[in-house]
Amino acid sequence: MGFVRIMGPACWQLVLLTMFILAGSAVQAADSDQLQDFCVADLSQKKFTNGYLCKDPATAKTEDFMYKGLKDASIITSENPWGASARLAFARHWPALNTLGVAMARLDLMPGGVIAPHTHNLATEVVFVTSGEIYIGFVANSDDANAPNKLFAGMLKTGEAFVIPRGLVHFQMNKGTVNASTINFLNSQNPGISFLPLTLFGAQPAVDPALLARSFAVNETSISPLETFWSQFTNAFL
Repeated sequence: MGFVRIMGPACWQLVLLTMFILAGSAVQAADSDQLQDFCVADLSQKKFTNGYLCKDPATAKTEDFMYKGLKDASIITSENPWGASARLAFARHWPALNTLGVAMARLDLMPGGVIAPHTHNLATEVVFVTSGEIYIGFVANSDDANAPNKLFAGMLKTGEAFVIPRGLVHFQMNKGTVNASTINFLNSQNPGISFLPLTLFGAQPAVDPALLARSFAVNETSISPLETFWSQFTNAFL
């Protein structure tokens, strides 16, 4: 007896309902909707959940919903390997963002400074230039049947914006002669940051040098200096 013949109408309804639920879950593009007006994170709690535990709403105050960490440009020292810096406003920095599905960041770049290739695996990002101009872009996935590894990049001036699809490798560079700044908006309270140099050469414990050498088609002796250099920046974005 075939499988199709033994399934009655009720079974087919259950299959269709299951497929509908799974499809809805697969296309969700941001954090789950909150179930209350707000959930100001209690960062003192060490329990692990998908987000942060809420503090008592009765103790919330206006100041919880204000954040002043993005108003000033970062001081970029000569020791900075990129000539650029980031000020983050994720839920761990701004607890009121917990469960709201949004985050922000400010980038400051000296002339020639770069935000190295990286990904946000949990969020789409919109970059708005507030001063100067930057070269910005992303690369499509290698398995994109329509445009494998296609580069989408160009110059962005003050007052202009650029959108970076979720999870794709992207970058910024100040090609101008004055400092540049951007304000970035992300649709996750914790967008995730995976900088390729830090992820590959600053991992703790270190990734096998033989694997990295073979992956980048270089001699293994060139990997050790890179691991030594990048390991000192492992906590740069906490």
